[in-house]
Amino acid sequence: TPPGTQGLAPHWDDVEVFVLQLGGSKSWHLHKSTSSSGHLPRHTSGDLPLASLSPAILQPSLKQGDFLYLPRGTIHYAPNQDRGSPSVHLTISAFQCQTYRDLASKTFEKALTTLWATDFSMRHALPWNATVAGSASYPEVCSTVATVLRHAAALADSEALAAKQGNA
Repeated sequence: TPPGTQGLAPHWDDVEVFVLQLGGSKSWHLHKSTSSSGHLPRHTSGDLPLASLSPAILQPSLKQGDFLYLPRGTIHYAPNQDRGSPSVHLTISAFQCQTYRDLASKTFEKALTTLWATDFSMRHALPWNATVAGSASYPEVCSTVATVLRHAAALADSEALAAKQGNA
């Protein structure tokens, strides 16, 4: 970051962040998340206006060799307040897409792909107006989707068991 500037506007990340200050210095400003999903957001925020932030919970100044950890969802920004020299830091992110939702998504995607290949009924078109609550076909569609999800869950369980036995 050039002297007297700031790299990014205040924001939160969807990952755990580790910062290693390699050269110069930087003043970090850390705030509680304003994410509607609490402190564990699934996506990175856009730029957040300074006026919308709660008071800072921590304002460390990092110098060469210092290390900082930011939990997922921590709002942060870091101006280089040194007017004479640039600031250089290394950011390492961890736990990208490592949530139960991500695991379920990958597992179900694989199971649904297998069902698509082996169960011809998965290829039928939805009835007209099928996703509109109150339509005549809506209850049937909901029942079919529930059945598909049960089959996918059973398939995911059997694939996980087979993988576990294969790796034992």
